[in-house]
Amino acid sequence: MQPQRPAKLSKYAEVCFQALSESGLGNKVSLGSAVGLMHYFEYRLNNDVDAWWGVDANGDERQNIVHLIEKTLRPYGEVHMRTWGDVVSIELSVGGKAVFSFQIAQRSAQLEPSQKSPLGDILIDSFSDLVASKMVALVERGAPRDFRDIFTLCQEGITTPARCWQLWRRRQTMGGADSTTERARLAIETHLARIEQHRPLNQIGAESERQAAEKLRAWFRNVFWERLIPDE
Repeated sequence: MQPQRPAKLSKYAEVCFQALSESGLGNKVSLGSAVGLMHYFEYRLNNDVDAWWGVDANGDERQNIVHLIEKTLRPYGEVHMRTWGDVVSIELSVGGKAVFSFQIAQRSAQLEPSQKSPLGDILIDSFSDLVASKMVALVERGAPRDFRDIFTLCQEGITTPARCWQLWRRRQTMGGADSTTERARLAIETHLARIEQHRPLNQIGAESERQAAEKLRAWFRNVFWERLIPDE
């Protein structure tokens, strides 16, 4: 799959990408997560940016990138920087309300080389890496958006449940993490049960939303496990 320029990027993401491209530092990060997926299938809006440091990005280059993003966002409002673990997040608030963040993290494993983004001189994760990352998020975090992303990509025929599991296992193995599918399945089922408890079907007022939620939950329970790679 060849990445396409997303049609509905936030203006804050646009100016950050332009600044990175013009600075010559755009090849020191690789876009991932929702903004990355928007290059291949644009079905939901996402204001924030998640990226990975390039393998050859040195300390000075990383510092310059953080300062560049801070400088680029400063005319729009109040800018703060937070760090935790291996993640740095540059966050923009307007009128006391958080409106945008640009997070960059250290990658534990990469399946395929990053590609050049249509946004300019900036890199984007391969589709395989984007799906693998989304699967890791589904297992470890299990947010509603993680379920919707995997469900939508499979429903649209862009990938398959079997391929999702293959990429997840490759990513886990390459990064030296737990690749036990039974543990992953239990985690996903636990996340889904939590979502159902928080938002039961009979409490979803709109008929279209209720039907969509019911279809998604049934698909994960009855279809997503098909051709699940058994543990050795």
